[in-house]
Amino acid sequence: MEIRFGLKDFVVFFLIFALGAGVLLLLVQGERRWEETRALRQSVEQQTKLLADIERALNAERASASAPAAESWARPNVPITTPRPWDFQSDPRSQPNFATGGTLTELFEGKTRTLTPYLANDPYSFRIVHESVCESLAALDPVSFELRGVLAEAWQEDPAGRWLRVKIRNDAAFSDGGPVTAEDVRFTFADYIMNQEFNAGAYRSEAGQIEKIEAVSNKVVEFTFKEPRYTNLRAALRNSILPAHFYKGFTPEQLNASTSLLMGSGPYRLESLDPENQWKPDSEVVLARNERYWGPPERTPPIGRLRFVFVPDNGARLVELEEGRGDMMRSTPEQHAAKSKDPSFNEEYRALAWTNMRSGFAIIAWNCGPRNGKPTPFADARVRRAMTQAFDRERINRDFFEGLCEVATGPFPKWQADPAIKPWPFDIEASRRLLADAGWADRDGDGAIENERGEALTWELTSARGSIVGERVSPYLIDQCKKLGVAVTTRVVDAATLGQLRQSLDYDAMPTQWSWSDPTFDPFQTLHSSQIGGGDNWIQYQNPEVDALIEQARRTIEPAARAELWHQVHRILHEDQPSLYLLNVPWMRFISKRIENVHTYPAGLDRREWFIPASKQ
Repeated sequence: MEIRFGLKDFVVFFLIFALGAGVLLLLVQGERRWEETRALRQSVEQQTKLLADIERALNAERASASAPAAESWARPNVPITTPRPWDFQSDPRSQPNFATGGTLTELFEGKTRTLTPYLANDPYSFRIVHESVCESLAALDPVSFELRGVLAEAWQEDPAGRWLRVKIRNDAAFSDGGPVTAEDVRFTFADYIMNQEFNAGAYRSEAGQIEKIEAVSNKVVEFTFKEPRYTNLRAALRNSILPAHFYKGFTPEQLNASTSLLMGSGPYRLESLDPENQWKPDSEVVLARNERYWGPPERTPPIGRLRFVFVPDNGARLVELEEGRGDMMRSTPEQHAAKSKDPSFNEEYRALAWTNMRSGFAIIAWNCGPRNGKPTPFADARVRRAMTQAFDRERINRDFFEGLCEVATGPFPKWQADPAIKPWPFDIEASRRLLADAGWADRDGDGAIENERGEALTWELTSARGSIVGERVSPYLIDQCKKLGVAVTTRVVDAATLGQLRQSLDYDAMPTQWSWSDPTFDPFQTLHSSQIGGGDNWIQYQNPEVDALIEQARRTIEPAARAELWHQVHRILHEDQPSLYLLNVPWMRFISKRIENVHTYPAGLDRREWFIPASKQ
């Protein structure tokens, strides 16, 4: 058969060739346009940074001109503390593939209701507001825990512990360019946190130890404390400072109803700053680089944008991560155990688990007071102890937490706890004796225990969706209680509803996890009776002896004497069991290896030193 190449074939061949050449030309032109766009974007970023540097220098010069001369701001004959200014523990700029820009996406397992500072008390708003947008006068070094200056340049402490004078950095400024002043510090504490019209009760308890704040000059502020306490420095120096000129423009009613009236002096700001079109609680949060950030290069985070996406379902969150729609998430113990052994996963992600200052303890919080006007079963310490001994916490750790945790004896970290206290053993017969001693018995032979009034012992476990205890451990708890003749029901709600039920005290028992958030855990806010209905003592625990010991420990400056007082508190809590102290839980995080310069520290992670290489942006 003869094959001929005719005119028609030539035309087809020519058209195909022309089409291919055209596509190739378009690709070359597209690549050139992309390079031009990228170069233009980099140029704009450089010009923006240059303008910010100029504005920062001018602000510093103006502030310096009106600032007191060196050391003239200080009280005479009192030593001045000049802390190391904040910088990177691990400088990303020293890395060979260092680059600025890119977007980091963190996947949150829960939600927050507002980004307006101090009006929400959850870890998600804290991560967004106080770790990225707002700054404090000082912060803890991630390794040594020493206080290092952020907005503060120096300070003086009264030798008797009654006052603190702070010199604010001349160049410190908010994201709108306004300087950080002593009036901003005074306003933040006196007119905002301590203002009873604001829904800031969770932060009010610690700030309440401040008796008076005075703006000595434009850049010098002085705190007067009600009494000497070891927590005074923390209360004054580690709370975020807000711009008075911005927040004075809103009434308490407007702020309490707001969802994202957020401005600070930190390296990031809300990408959308329109007060009329605020962030909606169910949507993602996007923070953009603060072009006016006052900090020098050695403290300016390289990453350009931060995204926070709320994915409550544990499985769905892992899918989002593995499909490239997230860079970081908190893993469950089950996920960590499985993925840390998966070679393909470890090529792309870090599986981190370690105990640090921000680790904490998992509990089942008992409502020790009334619910809807009627005492819960857990008003009796014997019932609480009975529940503790009815559950095998070693098994809970092994079967539900992959053996990554350790059984807890109370709310204190190991370095603060009384080492002589051992966990209550699993002993269901001891549980039966305790319940009988509290007046609960099987009076009609049906297996259910009742009190003298014929009321059955029942309780409800209220948990958030995604909670390991709520979703996986609750069947075990129900079975163990059934052996005692106790009926347990469950109620699963979203995180926002859980917070509302907690604050309204409408629950019997609630699994939760507390973070220590400090080298020394201060249980005042969660266990002192004064914090019922306004603070975080929503378990309604009351013990006058514990109250007195907590107050004495807070007034004790000498570390060894204070440690013994915490041990006494620990021993009483061990007997009272105001919560079922389940496990001390390490921090567990999956982080994409697209993100570089990630280090684990005693204080947790420092996201500010991370960067994304240009090839991975």
